[in-house]
Amino acid sequence: MQVLNLSTTSLTERQSHAALLLDLETKKRAATLTDVPTLHNHVRDALRSRGLPVRLFGENNANIRDRLRNSMARELVLREGGVDVQILQPGVIGGEVSGDQFDIQTKGEEEEEDVSTMTTKYTHASEALVRAREFIAEFSLKRSKDRLYRERKLRLGARKRVRLSRLEGADQHVNLRRVHNFKDDYNNVDYDDRESDEYVVMKLENMDNSCRSLYGTIRSKSLEGSQYGDQRALSAIATSRSNSVIDTYSSKAQMFHNIIATGGWSGSIKLWDGNSFDLDLLSTKNIAHEDRIMGIALQPLNTGHVQNSILATASIDLTAKLWALSPNSNYINTEDLEQDSEDNANNEVGKEKFQITEIAHLKGHAARLCNVAFHPSGRYVGTTSFDHTWRLWDVERSGSIGNGDNNNENDKFSSTELLLQDGHWKEAFGIGFHTDGSLVSTTDFGGVVQVWDLRSGKSACHFLGHAKRVLCSEFSPNGFQIASAGDDGTIKIWDLRQRKLYASIPAHSRLITQLKFAHCNDVYNNTIRGESFDQNGEFLASSSFDGTAKVWSTRDWKLLSTMHGHEGKVMGVDVLDGKGGAIVTCGYDKTLKIWK
Repeated sequence: MQVLNLSTTSLTERQSHAALLLDLETKKRAATLTDVPTLHNHVRDALRSRGLPVRLFGENNANIRDRLRNSMARELVLREGGVDVQILQPGVIGGEVSGDQFDIQTKGEEEEEDVSTMTTKYTHASEALVRAREFIAEFSLKRSKDRLYRERKLRLGARKRVRLSRLEGADQHVNLRRVHNFKDDYNNVDYDDRESDEYVVMKLENMDNSCRSLYGTIRSKSLEGSQYGDQRALSAIATSRSNSVIDTYSSKAQMFHNIIATGGWSGSIKLWDGNSFDLDLLSTKNIAHEDRIMGIALQPLNTGHVQNSILATASIDLTAKLWALSPNSNYINTEDLEQDSEDNANNEVGKEKFQITEIAHLKGHAARLCNVAFHPSGRYVGTTSFDHTWRLWDVERSGSIGNGDNNNENDKFSSTELLLQDGHWKEAFGIGFHTDGSLVSTTDFGGVVQVWDLRSGKSACHFLGHAKRVLCSEFSPNGFQIASAGDDGTIKIWDLRQRKLYASIPAHSRLITQLKFAHCNDVYNNTIRGESFDQNGEFLASSSFDGTAKVWSTRDWKLLSTMHGHEGKVMGVDVLDGKGGAIVTCGYDKTLKIWK
């Protein structure tokens, strides 16, 4: 039988098709690689072992690691046989391979043993990082133990409630009467009695009633206040939060309760009073950064110094900064200013309730910063950057955290970098910490949501499913779900226990800029006391470039409310503490708005 060789045109088309398939498979595999060396000397040795140049013209360290990542992914694809390698050889005629091309083809196979011997995947941790991981482990284990205890109690109560509902006749009325008696006589109930079946059922009933009331309030939300926040677009917004109801009664929590912080493209920071109808301006810091502010975060209220709070900002000027928020000793009440306007006409400092003092520069990223977030303990800050990395910083060892006053300029602007974590093959953007403090999630422009274990430094899992860039991620207060969103306009809910997609919400018609869950201070111990902290993580707020902010139920992921009001893109959204869950948004129209 005679076999005819392919024409040059047909062979070229086959080669182009095979090369395209190889590139696609290589990109898919590169997104999942976690064993790429991070130290420069290891990267250099790996490139040399593959016969690749150590550095090309114009490359930085991140570009070099990307090239190595792609090379490793390509080798894996070729070894698995997903693409016909023979077609890719330029000297192939009729399916035959010349000796020189055969050597090139089998080069990766010959180096398979060398690749497998590269066992160094993690760098040695510094003493400061080891201590930080020990603290995080102790901190997170205690919080996770309390959270799981509450979860087990509530689930046990749900089963008991079903059993009680099936009772018939007098027994049912007796049990229900006991439940309502517990409500009326709550203050006289002993702690041991509070763990009884009826008490747990009562908690669930109050949670359901509170949720129904909260959802009714959200459906009727309307615009209550609006302020022009800057000369340019407002790009970031954050609110003060407390991790427990007990903390809200401290002097610090009362002082900084429901403060709203905004950052803009002008590089300025402003603090607003979320409790006031008119969103009163509390303080301003002009030219806080040399360029646009992309991320802003407030330290949890139950952490840090007794009298001061800390604000973190991230900018495209390659730096993040820490700011001490302290009461202004020269503050003069507005009413006093009106009564004695002549004496205080030139006292601009006295008009601001808080002072914003710079205490640290967080320098180290090689490209623009994208976002910043506080660890639940308040002792650490995480940042993401276009250099494909995220970093963890020690707040208490950066600058003069305690009092915001330091005469030593070198110490004042010092920064303590605990961890530089590589692992994203595209620009890293979003970052969020688990409510227990054990995990951190980062997102990138490659559509990957990566979850890291802070206690060990290892990659816990990753999620793939977004069609485009992922710009934000947020852990649910329940501890076992994580929400992510980005360029494709969808919100995806991932189950951390099963490590798979739980729900997908077609939320917005354009890019989603930010996600925020409702606050959850202490669901189990404070659902009956009539406290104002009744959000219990019952809703999720989102903002988008389509000019709207939306609120979603976390029970069935249905839409509760759509908020129209910004004239253009909505750049950020957050939730205020308190009953009803007030929503604050900032936009490209330079305004800050509050919805109640």
